[in-house]
Amino acid sequence: MTKLVSALAGLTITLASVPAFAGVVWMDTTAAMRAASGYPISNRASVSWAYANRGAEAVCAQYGYARGLYTGAQSGELMGLHCFTSDMVTWQDVPFGNITRWAWWDDGITVLDDQMAFKAEAATTSEAGQMGLNYGAGFLTGHKNTATNHVGMVGIDRSRVGGRGVRTDATGFPDLTPSFNPHYAPWYKVRAVATQVCESYGFATGVASGAYTTGTIGILSLSFHCFN
Repeated sequence: MTKLVSALAGLTITLASVPAFAGVVWMDTTAAMRAASGYPISNRASVSWAYANRGAEAVCAQYGYARGLYTGAQSGELMGLHCFTSDMVTWQDVPFGNITRWAWWDDGITVLDDQMAFKAEAATTSEAGQMGLNYGAGFLTGHKNTATNHVGMVGIDRSRVGGRGVRTDATGFPDLTPSFNPHYAPWYKVRAVATQVCESYGFATGVASGAYTTGTIGILSLSFHCFN
């Protein structure tokens, strides 16, 4: 099957003014909170993005939220977390092939934890935008049913989403440098850059949606789908 290339990189959606507390709630998680969720993390670099996503969902569920994503930031034992209320997200199982068909997903990778974070987010956001369910972005929960070959996917309501981009030589983003390579960046760097870029545009957070070289000067640009 020919792999699909996302047409969402240049997407810009008008975002209605929504109070941050209505959809996204930020909290610092302690080691004890993460351990209690069943997905302990002492060092963000010691786990994969899929494990981190599973853990984020579990921590958020303990506090009554529908889903969640770590921000990528860690200071000592504290790790930042964004939890999402049920009015902004919808969860469903989708065939794994729906995600792997996108050009962002590396051929041959069948274990979620083995895929690089940026590629996983870009492929999932591409799929979410094509599902016809009013999604503007999406991310994987990190769970996969090997018996049915389905993966858990969270869709973000399109009314809350806006496409934004940044060049890797942009300043003012602590985790973004000209040498940032989305194909190999660890999950927490991807999450941190997404959060920092989206916050600069007035959103709470976001997910990766693509990367491309700008013009003839060879500067890499990253695209994100941000949401509140």
